[in-house]
Amino acid sequence: MFTAAFNLRRYGRTSSVDRHDFAQWVVPLQGELAFELEGRGARLDVWQGAFVAPSAGHAQSALQDDRFLIVDCPAALLDDDTLQCLAQQPVLALPAPVRAMARRVCVAGAGQIDAAVVAREMPLLLHAFSLAGSATRLQAVCARIERQPGHAWPVERIAAEVGVSVSRVHALFRQAFGLSPHAWLSSCRLRWARGQLAATDATIAQIAQHAGYSEQSALTRALRREWGMSPAEYRRRQRQ
Repeated sequence: MFTAAFNLRRYGRTSSVDRHDFAQWVVPLQGELAFELEGRGARLDVWQGAFVAPSAGHAQSALQDDRFLIVDCPAALLDDDTLQCLAQQPVLALPAPVRAMARRVCVAGAGQIDAAVVAREMPLLLHAFSLAGSATRLQAVCARIERQPGHAWPVERIAAEVGVSVSRVHALFRQAFGLSPHAWLSSCRLRWARGQLAATDATIAQIAQHAGYSEQSALTRALRREWGMSPAEYRRRQRQ
């Protein structure tokens, strides 16, 4: 009988399209992953993961110093409504408890994680992405921000999208992700900019503008702060 399994993996620069009859979560622990799911591209990092529904075609590309927690899950462990919701919105803002769980599991070893650890941690993962999970009501607005990070996203607009007050949306983001709405927006803008640096020949100034930065130097400061390199250095590393 197939049971849930946790694996710590690294991926190379290329992979073929894979399909399987179980569900799967991809939770980055280090670095980032260019991920394609049923023809839709996404960029995953420690703030954003993905859910692969049973039989969904997916492929990925990463650098060698990246590391990921891969959770294989029998579809029977998910109720129909949760499975449908995750299949429709597979790119996921990672709740703070899930990120903490992934760090704990990472310490437990390499390769396949012991079944006792899986049994202890799996309920947390299932609850985090259930319809009752603390981050669930925010996933839709996070997905909209992810698709259009360069648009104006004042906290008042984010609160209106969620249907709560400004003070309440701050509390919800802190509870779910350990981040303010502005910090989440910043992570989306930087993730989008990294994807453009890696995959396009647009100038750094153009990328900064379309990502929502006030000027190119703001993107440079953000990338240096989070990744320790300039946009030009990041682009060269991705294309080596």
